[in-house]
Amino acid sequence: MKSAFRRILFAASAGGLLLLAGCASGEVGIRKVSPERRFEYSSSMVQGHGGLMPGSVNVLGNFLLNDLYRSESERLLEKLEKLYGAEPQNVYMETLADCALDLGVRFRSDPDTAIRYYLSAVLYASCYISKLDKAESVYNPARLGMVRVYNLALAELFACLAERKLEHNGGFELTAAAGQTVFFDPPAYRLSGNVGRKSSFLLCADYRPVNLTHESHRFGIGVPLIIVPDKTERHAGENFAADIVLPGTLVMEFDRFPFGKDPRCRARLIFADSRNADEIELGGRKIPLEQDLSTPLAYMAKDPPPFNFLFYMIRPDETRQMQGLYRLEAFDPDRIPVVLVHGLMSDTRTWLQMVNTLRSDPVILKKYQIYGFSYSSGNHVLHSALFLRTALRRERELIFKAGLSPEKFDRMVLVGHSMGGLLSRLAVSRSGDAVEKLITENGRHSLDELLADLSEEDRTRVREFTHLEPLPFVKRVVFIAVPHKGSVMAQSWIGRLGAKMIRLPSRLISFRKTRFFRQMLRAIGKTELHNTGIDNLDPDNEVIAFINNVQIDKKIPVHSIIGNIREAGCPGGSDGIVPYSSSHLDQAQSELVVKSGHSAQKNPLAIQELRRILLLHLRSADGEGKGGK
Repeated sequence: MKSAFRRILFAASAGGLLLLAGCASGEVGIRKVSPERRFEYSSSMVQGHGGLMPGSVNVLGNFLLNDLYRSESERLLEKLEKLYGAEPQNVYMETLADCALDLGVRFRSDPDTAIRYYLSAVLYASCYISKLDKAESVYNPARLGMVRVYNLALAELFACLAERKLEHNGGFELTAAAGQTVFFDPPAYRLSGNVGRKSSFLLCADYRPVNLTHESHRFGIGVPLIIVPDKTERHAGENFAADIVLPGTLVMEFDRFPFGKDPRCRARLIFADSRNADEIELGGRKIPLEQDLSTPLAYMAKDPPPFNFLFYMIRPDETRQMQGLYRLEAFDPDRIPVVLVHGLMSDTRTWLQMVNTLRSDPVILKKYQIYGFSYSSGNHVLHSALFLRTALRRERELIFKAGLSPEKFDRMVLVGHSMGGLLSRLAVSRSGDAVEKLITENGRHSLDELLADLSEEDRTRVREFTHLEPLPFVKRVVFIAVPHKGSVMAQSWIGRLGAKMIRLPSRLISFRKTRFFRQMLRAIGKTELHNTGIDNLDPDNEVIAFINNVQIDKKIPVHSIIGNIREAGCPGGSDGIVPYSSSHLDQAQSELVVKSGHSAQKNPLAIQELRRILLLHLRSADGEGKGGK
């Protein structure tokens, strides 16, 4: 009976805590689609796939080739090649590519036959794009049609190669439908970091993002991929998130086009970094590269984290593997870092909507790189704030040790939601000697003596907060729905129950027994301190008092984005968790109130405001102003 009651109580408290957090929803996801639906992916960028293009229909009709198209497909390609050889009009090559793709679809149930037609379609479309396309108008429909055929056929060819586990191989031959022999050289990996041969490559066309409000997809040549780095690649100098995937684009190039007496050629697959490349050179000409940033991002949310949000909060010690600073993309020393710090009972997934939309801006895509900082929000806020400060300094040290310039890193922007904003605030705050004077009672006690029974690591941690200084490389902070003055929800029965459920790390429990801790209690007139993250959000908690007594560096521009569940643009009210009076900062250089609940980081207007601030930051970095609004 008691165990049943406990389960009911736990379920009720979990629901209440989700409401309190307001930031644990994981709507973004991915769904797998059937191979037959791959055509929807690329076709939707240009036109629907409902048979042949009008030009192809005309050629087949003009030369009475419809019967061959229906029943003798290999003879059809031979006939069309002879037409092109006798009269090299572009429309004949277009028809070859178009028919080969359509025939590949027709023979999809026979993979050995289908792969020959897909190879032919890529070959013909490549010939047109790199050799025959001389049209000056960018609106030439044949150009767009051939890019579409190339992309669709290459996606199907890649699927066939992957099925045979040949996508990483070279040294094999395939015969195209019209008899050409194509020898495959080893693939080229033009990817960032240590990503390459050991990675897995998935077709974006096989997946559809779920609940992303923005589609970050650019039309061009190539097949968008989800790149899943091998574990050895993932950790070789890259502090990637455990579930990291990267966007890429596949293209295929030929050394020659084998029409005529010599039916042989060489080809290779090229895995390109579409995150960092806008175009690719094929056949001596530069062509825009197809790019899909949304599908790989959504793929990262396909599996639930190893611990649910509630367990992540209430068991900090047992979920340490999820905590830390993570790169959400390959590191680039020429990009400014934006570090996203989540709030109560959440993790970096809460930012996917924002990351996806920001990446669609070409300037932000080129100028910024995004990090996520994950921590257990059950821990004491000062503990988590120190963890953030330490992780950021360590990242800079790694960059410096690698011989890379920290110039762009030293233009860092922190973005904190809810409790994450308190951590971010403490990264740019200064305490002076006020804290030490308080604890030592104006020198009555020696700080060194008070710290004597602490480990060297703990002494360093304590000294950091008794002499808090802004991190010099953080140059701007954006606060989203941050309870600077606390939230009364922490005083509610839900908050009190949640705080009691949290099991703090053993080192924090041991710290409570030290002489320094006892002296600190005496100095602030307390007999006990509440040490969980939820406790620290109480407006009457000593941590909130400490945060509001230390000073944000006046040289650091800070901005506020605040939710109001009733009305946008109206100071006042509440986001349902944090009232405006707590989120408002007099020091903020700009403030935007959006109609939103506490999860304001997912609000499209809040995201656009962050985009505006990041663009402003670029202008400031280029010397066009200091801070700005």
